[in-house]
Amino acid sequence: MRIRNWMTANPLTVTSDTLLMDAKKLMATNNIRRLPVVDKKGRLVGLLTRHLIIEAMPSGATTLSVHELHYLLEKLTVGEVMQKDPLTVGPNDLVQNVILLGHQKGIGAFPVVEDGKLIGIVTESEIFNAVMSLIAPREGTSLIVLEDVQLSKEVGATSRIASIIEKRGVPVEAIFTMPHRTRAGNNVYIRARTPHAANLQADLDAAGFRVVPIPS
Repeated sequence: MRIRNWMTANPLTVTSDTLLMDAKKLMATNNIRRLPVVDKKGRLVGLLTRHLIIEAMPSGATTLSVHELHYLLEKLTVGEVMQKDPLTVGPNDLVQNVILLGHQKGIGAFPVVEDGKLIGIVTESEIFNAVMSLIAPREGTSLIVLEDVQLSKEVGATSRIASIIEKRGVPVEAIFTMPHRTRAGNNVYIRARTPHAANLQADLDAAGFRVVPIPS
């Protein structure tokens, strides 16, 4: 599954000279928590988040007067608050790789960049929907899980799985891989368009894969 199929394309954006209060209103009006910041050529220069806006607000311990606070906030720009040079992903990146990157870096959203220009943004909500589209039970489909597949050690493991599926003639909606949390190897998730996946499971088991059937 590729990011381009799940990202929000052509997201709302602001420029670095946009007033912070205007960006805050834009977020509230559209019920979003992040705004990519672009230059005049559409190139990404930063990311503004609701959390960064909150951090920019004066604390209750400030000695400034209400009028002074109001004046300062009116002059504050996005460029003074935004995260510069945020981590990005590409439209053809695999969803599972982006999940891992987000987990490693503690990031809940990534601007999507292609040929140097912003084309979208993908958040934890879209990624959750992508994963749910694979694992959530749906009529007419079955989920098959292969445990401890040594993708990094066994050359051609992915091709073998694909070949078995092709020979059985089972249409597949998605194949998704994730590293196992505690052991070496990957779990491979197959969402197949067949109400009964027993034959495919048997084929994969006979080929030496550890099959864990999941009721659909």
